[in-house]
Parts: sequence; structure tokens; C-alpha cells
Amino acid sequence: MIFQKKRWILKDNSNLESIDIEIDGRKIKPQIIKVLNNRGVQEREEIEKFLNPSLKNLHNPFLLNDMKEAVKIISQAILHRSRVLIYGDYDCDGVTSTYLLYSNLRNFLPTTYYIPNRFKDGYGLNLDVLKKLEDKFDILITVDTGISSHNEIKYLKEKGKTVIITDHHEPKEVLPDADAVINPKRKDSIYPFRDLAGVGVAFKLLHALKSSGINLKLSEYLDVVAIGTIADVMPLVDENRVLAKFGLKILKNTKNVGLKKLIEVAGLSSKEELKPYDVSFIIGPRLNAAGRISDANLAVSLLLEKDAIKAESIAKRLDEENRKRQEIEEKTIKEAQGLIVNNKSILKKKIFVLSNSSWHAGVVGIASSKITEKYYRPSLLLTLADEGVLKGSGRSIKGFNLFEALRNCAEILLKFGGHEHAAGLSLPVDNVDKLDEILNSIAQDYHFMIFKPAIEVDLVLSLNEIDDELIDQVYLLEPFGVGNPEPTFLIKNLVVENFRFMGDGNKYYKFFTGNSTKYDVVCFSNLEDEDELVSMKKVDIVCKLEKNFFNSVRKNQFNIIDICENVSFGVVKDLYNNLKTVRNNHSSFQRYEVKRGSLQEIEGRRCIYVAFWPQIVLNFLKFLKGEDVEGKFFEFLNKQGRIIQHQSSLKEVYFDDIFATRLDKLNAIMEEADLVVALDMPSYQYVKNFYQDANTLLIDLDNKFDDFSLQINEECVNVYKTLRECEFISYNFSGIYESDPFLKVVKLLFIVQMFEETGLILAEVTHEGIEVKEFFKTQEKVNLKSTKVYSFYKTLKG
Repeated sequence: MIFQKKRWILKDNSNLESIDIEIDGRKIKPQIIKVLNNRGVQEREEIEKFLNPSLKNLHNPFLLNDMKEAVKIISQAILHRSRVLIYGDYDCDGVTSTYLLYSNLRNFLPTTYYIPNRFKDGYGLNLDVLKKLEDKFDILITVDTGISSHNEIKYLKEKGKTVIITDHHEPKEVLPDADAVINPKRKDSIYPFRDLAGVGVAFKLLHALKSSGINLKLSEYLDVVAIGTIADVMPLVDENRVLAKFGLKILKNTKNVGLKKLIEVAGLSSKEELKPYDVSFIIGPRLNAAGRISDANLAVSLLLEKDAIKAESIAKRLDEENRKRQEIEEKTIKEAQGLIVNNKSILKKKIFVLSNSSWHAGVVGIASSKITEKYYRPSLLLTLADEGVLKGSGRSIKGFNLFEALRNCAEILLKFGGHEHAAGLSLPVDNVDKLDEILNSIAQDYHFMIFKPAIEVDLVLSLNEIDDELIDQVYLLEPFGVGNPEPTFLIKNLVVENFRFMGDGNKYYKFFTGNSTKYDVVCFSNLEDEDELVSMKKVDIVCKLEKNFFNSVRKNQFNIIDICENVSFGVVKDLYNNLKTVRNNHSSFQRYEVKRGSLQEIEGRRCIYVAFWPQIVLNFLKFLKGEDVEGKFFEFLNKQGRIIQHQSSLKEVYFDDIFATRLDKLNAIMEEADLVVALDMPSYQYVKNFYQDANTLLIDLDNKFDDFSLQINEECVNVYKTLRECEFISYNFSGIYESDPFLKVVKLLFIVQMFEETGLILAEVTHEGIEVKEFFKTQEKVNLKSTKVYSFYKTLKG
């Protein structure tokens, strides 16, 4: 069966009261209000501001610590024509911050900028660079950097320089001794919003200067502010939402010649509007590429260039640099994955600390993000920077603060910085194992559920709630990104009609809802086996609601994020396939002596859990879905924090253990396990019969099979007669005399499989019952007791 690849976390909507709100004469749907409520936007004024953002809603910049001092310093500098050096960073946030401040300040006083070279200068302020430049400036302003540069700033102050730090990275306990330190993350900050990007902090400095009477045209630079904010993966809420929304509006028709040419070269000119995705995955990476593999000054040059021909030339160079970066990155990711999958001790860790002296320092950060995304583990990728020194970057998952974890490793690090989700560091080569040990020790204190990938479902919808207006209003929540993801909806019991594959190699698929209301359902992340997909009948989906225009005709569609087959039917289907596997096997069955195991034998080993009996399967699926299931076994798995995946979706994500409900698929996954754990007698005997060499033990979770009795009697006759009469039999068929509904279904499946094995019929399971596709005439009298299915039953009964 097809089961979800991630846990579904349903947000509680039970106590939410809907508020009547109109925006521009349009009544907001209660479902949209509930989505916002669940995201912490609950008061009427907050909701109205969110749905109708305005530049007037930007916070007072003077609420930032030291902003008055910084404005006073710059105002005095303008009067005295003091020389200013802007010291930036080599990533997209640093490049846009540098461009923003330089473009505005150079109109009023002598201004230069310096972007460090990742490979020569390293991250943050570089003392050697400052010594070379110290005769060329009076005032240093940092952007997107400087909050950890104590020694460098101490040197500048001793030389009589004035220093203004603007940064957004997490500060350490003691701030540098600068003349002004502007950072919304300062421990003593009263600023209402702490998650500005570096470019956002630089913008607030200009905002304050404009409020002080300096003539600045800040609205012309919102496109650049939006790029830096989105590319640095800042949460798109509060001020970031305002800056991103208005910045994206002007980005499509930007007046910046360099950006315009980059948009053309990147193939985005034909788009009606640009979205965060275009910035995150197309524009941002190109601006980042120069800093990653050559020199970030190329990106600043693009933003400053006024000549269209020169700008196009630079844009093409950045595009080429990005291609090179992609090739290097892909190689790095493959090598990092090789380290993980070829070392079981790494696979079992909560945090991956990986190193390779040949990795390119410019791509380890983005490679780390891909590793974290694939395995859902915080990761650090390190490469050799200097002799005896490793340098690298890390990315984290929701709920694990990587910066704080590194703070606990400060004694063994040479340098580190960053924030909750991303960080950079350097350390002696000899300390890498100690770093791994400390970080994984810290991870043990976190609740294990943090390391299980999950989807937060904003709302459960019924089909009759969905219409054009609701889907239109979903778009009012844009721009989507970190902190404001596109809403996800759970829609249950969709009947699958007209299923078909799309794309090269059947990568994607599509079907229609066979319910009273028809919608297109599409999936662009197919991780399932084809035979599983084509047999779907009824499903629950977590999806995005979208409107799609083709030839000017609108169609509403559900874009699948995750899918779960109707659980009861899925269990029936898998049991039916297991019985088919039994009858198609040519060897005879024998009953093997049972090797019972304890929970302690599972500890520290990668297991395949095999279940044949429906009740066990249902309980296990509930466990995988995040629901509570009683019993020592599930309690043990919970305490162990083991991450378990169903066998139908194993192509992309690594999990500690595998839960197998299809016995015919064991062959493909058997090599992945140290141990096969049979959870009932049928699965134990099956594995022992067909995989004698497998290390197998039994932990029996259900003795219901002891009550199961399969007799060749009138029940078999009743089933056959009914099938002959109507070619269909429902699962609640009264001709089988069982009080337990599942025993009734199991017996029906056994009987039908015996009919198929003897050549009487060709049948198919549906979510409602058994349907006969064809009847066959037999020359000889049928003996059901001679079938493999019955032989397997007798073997189990001993």
C-alpha cells in the first residue's frame, strides 16, 4: 500500500472563532482566517495588516539599539566629508547589503566598499585586509558581518577609527567594542522584529537616515532588499513580508540594468510576476555563484553597472559561474552521500559531521542543505582550508538550534558564527571527531520527534468547501517562504479516477477526483512504485490548492505534497498480494522452529519489521502516522527514537528501520537490514521459508491468528455462488460466519486466492470488495486443499 512519507501534524482548529473581515470589499473566507490563526496571526488588526501589507507598517528604525548613534556618526561624516569603507560579505545577502548602502551613501560622502574573497580572506572581518586599507577610510560600516569580530574592531579602535556594525547573525555573550552595534538579535534589543536579513538591517539604517532628513529614494531599492532577504532564507513575516512583497512587485520591471539583464539571461523575462521561488532558486544562486567559486565583486559590479551591454556580459559570466557551481556542488553531494550510506555508524547518528579535503569551500554550505533535506538530519560539511585546519558550513532542521549547539563546542573551534538554521565554522583537523561526539551528545537531549520529517497541515477541508474564491484567497497569503509557507490542506477519501503518468520516465502522475466535485490532482514528486500507484482506489492527500491556466482556461488543481492510501483498503490489498506471492512460489512449505527475540536484541541494529496479520499492520501504520499505540514494542520504539519508513517510499529518504507489508518486495530491501523482525507467525514462517539465510526473529504482537480457522466447507461454496451470480462480493459478506470484521475479510481473501490458484477465476481487490474479472471452465474437479495457499495455512497451524 501507499503510506505517507512524513508525519502529518494536524493543527487544532477546534477552538478558533472566525472573524468577519473585508479587504477591498472582499469578504475573507473563514478557512483563510483559520490558517492565519494557526500561524499566530489572530487579532483583527494583525490579520488585516497581513492580508493588506503596507510600507507604512514598517517599524520605527530608531527602536534598534545604537541607531541614533549611527545616524549621528553618518550625519557628522557628511558634514566633514569623512571617508567611509563598507565591509560586506560574499553571499547574496552581503552583496545586496553592500550595494544598497554604497549606492546611497556615495551620493553624500566619499564611499568605497570591500567584499572579502572567500578563499583568501575568509568569513568576517580580516585583520590583514583592514591593515592594508586602514589609510583609506575614517569610518568602517559592516554589513551582514562583524558581530563576532572582537579582535579586528579592537585594532581599528586603537587606530582611531569609527566603527558601525550592522549585522543580523547571532551575537555572542559580549558585543564587539564598536561605536554602534545595530543588530535586532542583540540580547538587550527592544526592536519588535528580530529576523531581518543583513540587507534588512542595512535598509533600516537608511530608513533612519531618511527619517532624519537625508534625501534618499529607498523605494527604488526594494527589489534588491527583497532578493537579499529571500535568498538568505529569512522568515517572510512582519517586516520581511512587507519588504519582500513590495520588492517582488518592482523586481519584474526593475530599473536596475544589471538585474534586468540577469533576469533575461536566467530566462525569467516571460513570467508575468516573479515569486520567492525565482529568487531562491534562479536569481539568488547566480548572484551567489561568484562568491562561491571565484569573486563576489562580480555580483556587486552587476548591480552597479549602468551600461546594458556590459551588464549583459557580467550576467552571462554569473550564469556560467552558476553552471560551474552546480557541477561542483553535485559532485560534492554525491561524495557526501557516499560517506553516509557506506558507513552504518554515520547513518545511525542524529547529526552528520562529514569532511573531505578535496571539497570546494564555496559549495559545502549548499551541499550541506541538500544533505539535511534528504536525510532530515542537521549536517556539517568540512573541507581543508589551511594546513591542519578544516573549514565548513552547516544547515539544520526545525527545532534544532545549530548556532547554540556550536556555542557548546566553542572550546574546540577556531571560529564560528551564524544563526539557528545555518552556521559557518573552522577548527583544527584533530578536533573533528570531538566535534562529532559533542554535537551528537547534544542531539540526544532533544526529543526524538524533532528528527522525524513532518508536514504541518494547516486545515482539513472537505471537497464542498473548495471553490474558485477560496483558491483565489490562498494567494492573498503570498509571498510564501520560510516562516510563511504555502498553506497545506488535508483532503480525505478522494476516489481516484483516470490515473495516468506524466513526464519522462513516468516521473509525475495525475488523476481526477471521482467524487461529486471533480478536480485535477497532480504530483510532481513521485517516490512510489508504479504498480502501487496504478492500483490506488481511494486516498487521503496533503496538498496545495492552485489555479492553473492553459490556453486562457482556468482549472483548479490539488498539488500533492504527500499521499496516503485509504488505510483499511491498503491493508487488504497488501494482504491479497502477500497471498498471491505465497501461491506463486514453487517450493513447498515447511514449519521452522521459532526463534523468539527480545526488544533488547533490536537495539542498535537496522531492522526490517515484517507483518502479515491485518491488525498488526493497522497498529503499525497508526504508529508511523504519529498516533499513540499501546504496547511495550511501540513504547520501546518511541524511547529509542527510531525513525521508521514504510517500504512503499524508500527512494529518497533514509530511515533507521523499514516496515514491510509487501512480502514480494523483501528481496529488494533485504540487504539494507541487519535483522528481520517478524511481528506475527505468518510473516516469520514466510521469511524462514523463502529467506533461510536472513537473520530473523519473532516478536509476536498479536495472537489473533490462533483464532483463525480456514475450512473447506460451505463458506467456500457461498463465496463462489455469490461471485457467479453478481461477479462481486463485499467485505462485509454475510456468507462467511465470523464476528470479527477483519477475520471475515482475511477468510474471504484466502478463499478467493484459492479460487484463483485453481484456475476458477481472475479477481481484483477494490476498496469495496472483490470483483471477478473473468471466470474459467475447468476439466477436472477442483481440490482447494491442494493449493499453496491452503498448504501455507496448514503450515502455520502446525
